Amino acid sequence: MPPDRHPRRRRRVRSGLLFAAAALGLIAVACGNGNASAPAPAPDVAPSVPTTSQAAPALPATPASAPTASRRDDRFVRGLLDAFFTFDEGVQPTAVRQAADTGDLGFVAPIVDLARFGFADKERAAIAAALTRLTGEEFDSASFGLWEDAYVWLGRHPEIEPIPGYDRWKGDLYGAIDRRFTDFFYAGVPARVPLSGAQWGGVGVDGIPPLDNPAFVESGDAGYLGFDDLVFGVSINGDARAYPLRILAWHELSNDVVGGQPVALVY
Repeated sequence: MPPDRHPRRRRRVRSGLLFAAAALGLIAVACGNGNASAPAPAPDVAPSVPTTSQAAPALPATPASAPTASRRDDRFVRGLLDAFFTFDEGVQPTAVRQAADTGDLGFVAPIVDLARFGFADKERAAIAAALTRLTGEEFDSASFGLWEDAYVWLGRHPEIEPIPGYDRWKGDLYGAIDRRFTDFFYAGVPARVPLSGAQWGGVGVDGIPPLDNPAFVESGDAGYLGFDDLVFGVSINGDARAYPLRILAWHELSNDVVGGQPVALVY
């Protein structure tokens, strides 16, 4: 078992422009090369964003026949995606409403992502209305849990395929927080799970240092643990490890090799 560490307060990366830190975990983990033996807290600095003014892209003209899940105009989709969000003005309600006009469920995933960044009343109203129109489920723009409700709904419908270009667009969106997120979301990125399940956790890459290759002690020597303390148990090829919750909770991720197999333990 890894030795105990004194808890430390986490510092959240805050954007000076458009973003507020959130308390929810990013499911797609940005695995870095932090020092597990002495993890440092995330620096309290604003994420890197472009300093030059960027005009909002022109909205594409709505095609005479709206795209559907079986027949999409990729150029229209790409143009509409790029109009969803700008660095200078944030979420663009007009583009969100236009996506809802298509009736294409593939737009649900990027609109759910936008729900993390829509703070103005008009932005939240456009997001909630678009999600309601596309899914048939009622979403309330005044609800504090708008994003969470939409995310749960999307998770219950894995059959919905995001629109073309979603992987690249997601990297661009999260790249406004930390450019290193583009290393994880890009055009053609291989993924074994839906990319829509990966959500921003409120910090930049390695904002919460991972626990890499921790040192272990025999169970009888782990005097810092109480009888009722919870641990995560892993056993591979006869190699058994226990990761105490009280330690893992401060890292949220442990990269290790168990029984000759690389594993990532996420909490």
